Amino acid sequence: MKLIEGCRHELRVWKVNWERPPPNILQLNTDGSALSNPGKIGGGGILRDSQGDMIYAYIVSSGTGPNNLAEVQAAAHGLYWCTHHGYKTIILEVDLEQLTKWITHNSQPP
Repeated sequence: MKLIEGCRHELRVWKVNWERPPPNILQLNTDGSALSNPGKIGGGGILRDSQGDMIYAYIVSSGTGPNNLAEVQAAAHGLYWCTHHGYKTIILEVDLEQLTKWITHNSQPP
């Protein structure tokens, strides 16, 4: 009990600025989350044009798994929707560094 009483919680707040993509390019921002890790997972995203106008927004419930899976599924859903609706020039913005490494590593030509 004394150990728990000595714990301090720290709350941090970051200001996040959304920057418009260049003309004729869309930006897809996604995020995923787990209630515990692993636990119930889900995610969502928003697709906007260079004027900041929303084109598509979504949430996905992904069952149970780790938080990284939620991040991947949220991004994959958004990219799938974009390609199936003819949107091909897209900036994907995620907050999971590992996902950006997976994408850039797997998109390199052999």
